Amino acid sequence: MTFVDDVLQGRAEIDDIDEYRESWNSSVVKDLHGYLGLLWPEYAMWVEEGKVVLEHVIKARRERLDLRSYLVCNRQQEPAFQELWRLVERYAEEWEKVSS
Repeated sequence: MTFVDDVLQGRAEIDDIDEYRESWNSSVVKDLHGYLGLLWPEYAMWVEEGKVVLEHVIKARRERLDLRSYLVCNRQQEPAFQELWRLVERYAEEWEKVSS
């Protein structure tokens, strides 16, 4: 199970991410983003913007979407999504890699 899975199942809170990052340090898993359950561009966005990205990743996963798809569906309704969308555009090439 990943951090995202555990949050979705109610076994962890978003603020627990540091504990997961620490446990990753002693794991044999190569990539932190995979260990956390994040796509690479979601991980990069989290590194830049922090908790707000994780909150939206969780909301997206509840709707069975990745963060980019979730923002596409909702960015006209939520003004706060415009700032996140700027990050999505910055990582456009990375999103294309995970989409193909």
